Amino acid sequence: MRAAYHESQGGLEVLRVGELPDPEPGPGDALIQVKATSMDRVDVYWREGSHGMKLRWPQHVGGRDISGVVKAVGSQVRTVAVGDRVVASGERTHATLALAPADLTFPLPDGISFEAGGATPTAGRSAHQALIEKAQIQSGETVLVMAAGSGVGSFGIQIARAMGCRVIATAGTAEKRAQAIEMGAELAIDHYTDDIVDAVREATSGRGVEVVLDHVGTPVFAAAVRSLAPEGRFVTCGVTAGHIGELHLGQLFVKGITLMGVGRPDNQRIAATMRGLLAMIAQGQVTPEIAAVFHLEEIAEAHRLMESSEFFGKIVLAP
Repeated sequence: MRAAYHESQGGLEVLRVGELPDPEPGPGDALIQVKATSMDRVDVYWREGSHGMKLRWPQHVGGRDISGVVKAVGSQVRTVAVGDRVVASGERTHATLALAPADLTFPLPDGISFEAGGATPTAGRSAHQALIEKAQIQSGETVLVMAAGSGVGSFGIQIARAMGCRVIATAGTAEKRAQAIEMGAELAIDHYTDDIVDAVREATSGRGVEVVLDHVGTPVFAAAVRSLAPEGRFVTCGVTAGHIGELHLGQLFVKGITLMGVGRPDNQRIAATMRGLLAMIAQGQVTPEIAAVFHLEEIAEAHRLMESSEFFGKIVLAP
């Protein structure tokens, strides 16, 4: 197979594209001809060696999201077959072939492109799990979505709107704020220069929001918690900008706030989340937002764009 990989950690110069051995499916695996996959922030961390990431393979191949066509299946697989168009969660997906557990491999909804499918599993599942399963958002509630330009943020806005919620978003550029409004947010706040708490309180007549969806971490944590209404729920599915935050426990108990994380669900729970998310996509309630599409040979450009944060939605690779 052809793959984007790196054998050491460092800058963009460590990235390579070349031939690696084809993966072999285990008894419960599907081998998928990758038509599209996507970048996650963690791919940059693996390449840099930051955030405690240490290489696990001699040639580290990034990626977790897969959209493509099943090429082979393991001996115990009955749920998918050779030739099926699928979307899946696997590993080492920045390649022309990738493996995924069959129980995390799902039919690609009709009318959905491979690129849209490849943009979906990690970010979309995180947002769906956080809002639907953990925070249990209800129609009429107001949801504050941090970093609307991210994959999680772009899915979060749409999922909240589909559930009948009012959405307030944050984003760091005027262009991203405009895109968040176009996507369905009622208000978009500059999380670099605006006072998030003041803006939220003004927009909610002083009450605050019922739910905050965050994956940024330290820089926005205090403002996120202070933006919550009584009995509000804060849910995190990432800490891309830092993992340490201060918490006023008095406010926690006085306001009855709930703090939660998405956790590390097992395959059964992931599958249930994915089925719910794919149903929303199939019904047109949610559309994966694609910021840019790169060929595998352009892996350095994809990493450079991810590092810059100058994009809205998901960065897709089309091998």
